[in-house]
Amino acid sequence: MNRDQNLIRLEQRFAILHEIIEAYRLRLQTMEAEVVELFAANHLAAISERIQEKQRIVRLIHKLEQFVARWETMEHSGIDHETKRT
Repeated sequence: MNRDQNLIRLEQRFAILHEIIEAYRLRLQTMEAEVVELFAANHLAAISERIQEKQRIVRLIHKLEQFVARWETMEHSGIDHETKRT
């Protein structure tokens, strides 16, 4: 593969990471509505589970965003996908 193809593959991977982050954000929004419904039905155990899941997702989003911010620009990554086998 040439360098341009490698850059495209890397860009696609970061695009996928951005989509994953957005999907997690959407999940957080739906969880808010779920918690309201659970509260109205007095399902405290389920609310506790949602809160734990929300905390896990928030941490994951933060880690993914840090990773993307650090490595998305090629000049900082130093990643070369070309195999150099002899």
